[in-house]
Amino acid sequence: MPAIASRKLKDGNVEVFEVRLYFGIIDILQEYDMGKRLEHAYKSIQFDSLSISAVDPELYSKRFQLFISDIFREKT
Repeated sequence: MPAIASRKLKDGNVEVFEVRLYFGIIDILQEYDMGKRLEHAYKSIQFDSLSISAVDPELYSKRFQLFISDIFREKT
């Protein structure tokens, strides 16, 4: 997918360049079964429960949509 990326430089200027993005969605093949629930419980003890990968599908979907909308912003 062709896209344009930009970044603000230290001097205040903005650098714009073309990029090609490749991405795939593989987690649709995973079931949120008892094993994933146990993984979530175990990892939640060690890390922030919202930042780990093993979360229920509804939260995963919302987090993914926010991530994508942050990256692919509409032109203004």
